[in-house]
Amino acid sequence: MISAPPHKKERIDIQKLNMSKIIALIPLCLVAIYFFGVPAIQLIIITVLAAVITELAIQKIFKQKVTIGDGHAALIGLMLALLIPPEAPLWIPVFGGFFAIAFGKHVFGGIGSYIFSPVLVSWIFMRSAWATHMTALSFPNTAQLSDLILESGAGMLVDVSPIALIAGLYLIHKRYIEWRIPVSFFATIVLIPQTLLFLSGVYGLIQHGVLNPLMYLSQLFAFLSISPELPYAMVGVLFFGIIFLATDTPTTPVTKNGRLIYGVLCGLLVFIYGYFGNYVEGTLYGIFLASCVSSFIEMNTRPASYGNASFIEKIYGRIKAKVPESLKVEVIK
Repeated sequence: MISAPPHKKERIDIQKLNMSKIIALIPLCLVAIYFFGVPAIQLIIITVLAAVITELAIQKIFKQKVTIGDGHAALIGLMLALLIPPEAPLWIPVFGGFFAIAFGKHVFGGIGSYIFSPVLVSWIFMRSAWATHMTALSFPNTAQLSDLILESGAGMLVDVSPIALIAGLYLIHKRYIEWRIPVSFFATIVLIPQTLLFLSGVYGLIQHGVLNPLMYLSQLFAFLSISPELPYAMVGVLFFGIIFLATDTPTTPVTKNGRLIYGVLCGLLVFIYGYFGNYVEGTLYGIFLASCVSSFIEMNTRPASYGNASFIEKIYGRIKAKVPESLKVEVIK
C-alpha cells in the first residue's frame, strides 16, 4: 500500500475499465474501416475473436474461472489488430490473438501478473518472425495539420487518424488512466527535439566564433519554433502508445515519482528509436524496452520508511563518500 488509510472507494472494476478503453478506441476503428475498408473489418473481428476464444479455451482446460466477460481479452485483441497491416494474411491476426493471450498474458499468471504488455509481446514476436507480412506498405508523416485528422500515408489501422485517439483523454479525465505517464511521456517527446534544435543553433554560433551574447540569447526563439523532427513523431501510433500501451497498469510502476520517471524513459527511448529509424516501430520497441526496467524504477522510488534514507539521500551519501576529505567543507557550530 502506497498511501495511508482512509481510502476513497470508487465504483469502478476491471470490466468497466476495459469497456471504457474499448469505447475510446471505437472512433479510431471507424476511421480505419473508412480508410481501409473490408480488410480492416476482417482484421479487427478475427483478432478479437482469436484472443477471446484463446482465453476461454485456456480457462476451460485449466479449470479456471471464465473471465472473458471482463473484456480484457477483447481489448488485447482490438489493440493488437490496430498494429497489424491490413494487407497481412488472415492467419496472422489468428496467431497474433492466440500468442498475445497464451504467451503474453497467461504464461505470466493472467491479468495483473504479466510484466510486458501482451499486445507488444505478440507484435514483436510476429514482427521478428514474419517481417514481410508485418511490414507496413507506407509510414505516416504528419507534415500538414490535415494529416492529424486523416493520414493518407497510414500503413496500419492505428495511424489513420491521430486526432481520433482524443477520446483517450476522457479516460485520463475519469482517472481510468493515471495522468503522470502520458504527460511526462508526451512532454519528453516534444522537449527533446526542441532542445536539440536550440543546442544545434548554439553549437553553430560557437563554430563560427560568435562572441555576441545576444546572438546566443536569440537561440531561445529557436526553442519556441517547431523542430523539423517533431512532425515525424506526431503519428497515430505514438498517441496510441502514450494513452493505451504505456499506461497498462501491470507493466508500470505504482509509485507517483516512478510513473513520472517511467514516462520520461519511454519518451527518451521512443525518440532514440524514432530518430534513427521511424517513430511507428520506435514507439512499440521503446515502450517494450522501458517496461523491462519498470520494476527497478518502482523499487527505487518507494517512499522511505520513517528513519530510513530515501533513494535520493542514498545517492547523495554515495557521492559525498567519494569526495576527498580535503575538498569537504565543514560547518563549525
